Parts: sequence; C-alpha cells; structure tokens
Amino acid sequence: MNMPRWILWGGDLLVFLLFAALGRASHGLLNEGPVLWGVVRAAAPFFLAWAIVAWAARLDRIDPMRSPGHGALRTGLAWLGAGILGLILRSLTLGRPAPIPFAAITLLGNGLLLVLWRGLLQLWILRREGARLAEK
Repeated sequence: MNMPRWILWGGDLLVFLLFAALGRASHGLLNEGPVLWGVVRAAAPFFLAWAIVAWAARLDRIDPMRSPGHGALRTGLAWLGAGILGLILRSLTLGRPAPIPFAAITLLGNGLLLVLWRGLLQLWILRREGARLAEK
C-alpha cells in the first residue's frame, strides 16, 4: 500500500495541535487572543522540530512490512530528540527556559499521542495489506 505522505504528516500536525490546545485549555489560555493562532503558536516549535527529526530518521513514511511495535519504538526515540529540540526552539522564541514540569509533560504527553496515532495508522495499514494480499 502506498499511502500518501500528507496523511501521515497531516495526522502528526493534528496531534501537535491537539496537544497544544489541551495544554492551553488546561492553563485557561485557550480564549486568550485568537484561539487558533495561540494553538498554532504553541505547537509550532515542536512540530518544526518533529518534521526535521522525523524526516532525517526517515519517519516520513510507514513501512507496511514492519510491526507496529517497531514503528512505536522508532517514533518514540525520534520524538525524544525532537521534543528536546522543540523545547530549545520554544525557549529561544520566548526568551526563557521551559519549566521542568512543562518539559516533562510535553515530552511524555505529546510522545504518547504521536506513538498512539502512528501505531493505529500502522495497524490499519497492516490490516489493509493483509486483506489485499488475501484477495490475491
């Protein structure tokens, strides 16, 4: 199955936007200024870092022959590097370091959502591939 890459990247972007929206809402910041702009601004350094690391790690595609566990491990390891880079970019943008609880929640929460999203997509692809091969 040759899944368009925009589906993978679009899902990744939605994960970052969802996490940023949840974070802003939990701090009562969701209604501060234009809602979408605040969410995009919060997600941008992390998505940019993820795009760079995921592209470099060749996570811009899903291999239908690999197990979801393999994909989850690769995604988690890549996110660790990307998350740290995202925290650095955020700190440079805001002119102050990220508090440790924020950094920990961001690394764990966003990483969990990324692994979950990509794992579910991998399962869906494997099932479609299996069904397609069974038809032959």
